[in-house]
Amino acid sequence: MKEPELIRIWDIWVRAFHWSLAISVTFMLISGATGWLFFDWHRTIGEVVMMLVLFRLLWGVVGSGNARLWVLFSHPREALKHLGSLFKRRLHAERGHNAAGSWAVVLMLVMLAVQAGTGFFIADEDEFIEGALYGNLSGSVTDLLYRIHHTNAELLQIVAIVHVVMVFAYLIYGRQNLILPMVRGSMKWLSDTAVPQMFFQANWVGALMLVMSGAIVGYFAGWYG
Repeated sequence: MKEPELIRIWDIWVRAFHWSLAISVTFMLISGATGWLFFDWHRTIGEVVMMLVLFRLLWGVVGSGNARLWVLFSHPREALKHLGSLFKRRLHAERGHNAAGSWAVVLMLVMLAVQAGTGFFIADEDEFIEGALYGNLSGSVTDLLYRIHHTNAELLQIVAIVHVVMVFAYLIYGRQNLILPMVRGSMKWLSDTAVPQMFFQANWVGALMLVMSGAIVGYFAGWYG
C-alpha cells in the first residue's frame, strides 16, 4: 500500500456553513424547548439560519465540486449499499459526502428551510415575538404554519440526534473520521485507488454569495431599517 497522501476535501465555505449552522440550530432547538434567551435571540438566529440555508443553496450552484447540489442526489440504492458497507466495516474513502450522507444533507436543508421560512410568518403564543412577515397571511394559514413550525422542530431534534449518533458510529465502529476533515478541510487518503479530481471554487465567490444571502434575507427580515 502506498504512503497516505494528505488531500484537500472541504473548502472553507462548506466548513464555515456546517459549524455556523450546527451552533445556530443547537441554540434554536434549546431556546425553543426551554425558553432560554428565546425573546432575545430566537427570531434573529432563525433569520441567520435562513441566510445560511440560502447561502448553501447558492454555493451548491456555483461552489466547489463536492458542494454542488446535484452531487447530493444519488440513487437510494447507493445510500443503502453504503450503509451496508458501514455495517460490514468496509467503508471506502470518498472526496465528499457519501451516498447516505448526501441524502441527510438534502433532508436537513429542506427541514431547516421549512423551519426558518415558517418562522417569518408566525408569532409566539403571546405574540411577544413576531416573525418579520407576521400578519401578511390569513389567520388560518398562519395557524397552519405555526403547527408546521412546532412539529418540524420536534422532527429536527430527532434528525439532529441521529446525525450526531451516526457521526460517532462512523468514527468508533466504521473507523472513519468525518469530524476532523470538516474542521481542517483535509484528510489522509488511505485508499490504493487514485485520488478523485476535485474543483475548488475561489474563496471570494463564497464571500460574494454570503453577502448576497445576507442582503436578500436581511431585506425581508428588516435588518436595514
